[in-house]
Amino acid sequence: MARYIADPNNNKKQIPAPLNITEHTGRAETPVTTVISHRPNYVIINQTGSYAFAYQSGSISTYVTGSVIKNISFGPIRLDINPVAWRQTSTAGTLGDITFVYTGNVG
Repeated sequence: MARYIADPNNNKKQIPAPLNITEHTGRAETPVTTVISHRPNYVIINQTGSYAFAYQSGSISTYVTGSVIKNISFGPIRLDINPVAWRQTSTAGTLGDITFVYTGNVG
């Protein structure tokens, strides 16, 4: 949604306000396993394994399983999901196994 400010040369007109760069730039993070993070726009799985994701809290009982990646030879796998935490169920899981990608506001 465009925002407007008063035109400095004519106070009877408006001009578009400058963009707030922090609101409009994307970023990627590799969160630590089982730590609550901001909700991403999507997730990338970077390593083979069995993964579970939490959508509300970090309690082990709230994790939803179902992402089993057996072969990642064709590159990382993108999942269009918005969890707040992850864990690997097949092994301990390490930093960099999962990437949270932020492209805008998802809540």
